[in-house]
Amino acid sequence: IMLGKPRIRDSKDTQRPYPLNKIPTEHLKKIGKNIAYLIAIGEKGLTGEKWEEIFANSIGGEKLGRSLGLADVIKDDFSWSVKTVKSKNPHSQKVIRIISGRNNVLYSYGIERPLNDIYRTGEAVISIYNERLKTAKSNFKDLTHIFLIRSDDLTHYTLFEKEAHEIDSKSINWAVNKNGNLEGSVNGKHRFTWQPDGSQFTVIYKVPDNALRFTIKKPAPLGFDTVIREIGFNEDWITVK
Repeated sequence: IMLGKPRIRDSKDTQRPYPLNKIPTEHLKKIGKNIAYLIAIGEKGLTGEKWEEIFANSIGGEKLGRSLGLADVIKDDFSWSVKTVKSKNPHSQKVIRIISGRNNVLYSYGIERPLNDIYRTGEAVISIYNERLKTAKSNFKDLTHIFLIRSDDLTHYTLFEKEAHEIDSKSINWAVNKNGNLEGSVNGKHRFTWQPDGSQFTVIYKVPDNALRFTIKKPAPLGFDTVIREIGFNEDWITVK
């Protein structure tokens, strides 16, 4: 008889704050409220750093002052790598390109001519990524990718999570594209790009069918007079020295 998975006394200590890719409604409402606020105060876009703050606030977590490995936000000793990208049609987007960071093979491995041996360089690029991932996982209980795809006008969104796993460098075929960048393919599909100029590393992810797709009603930006009145501005605030 198969016994199945046993219940253990410390199991609650290893459970994520919520199931993977099932963001609670109350968190989503807080995300929407924060974005509506940004629009109301006149913000024209949503930066990656601002999205990190919004996500952290919405789940009751903490935005790290500086990323630790790939970790940007933490809660209950769990961590998230938090990214956002723009799209003309977030609800129908099939794949996204995420800038993971700058993987400098000269600094990390002393590789001065990266295109001389593209497989050695590719292995070095992936090794740097994996090391950042392991740094996050060694400091926290787990690491999750969370991606927000946003429209230019900040009304349409797609949100999804993905477990963070090390990349198997042996499964990647590398080639140099027409722009002189390294492209890594897995089973014939383009998955990675690395730019020798600047060392930028990009990972391509498929948007799952069960991604959370939602819209936000766009509030009218607050007028000058409204803001001045709400903050209770008085000319006595100004002191001339």
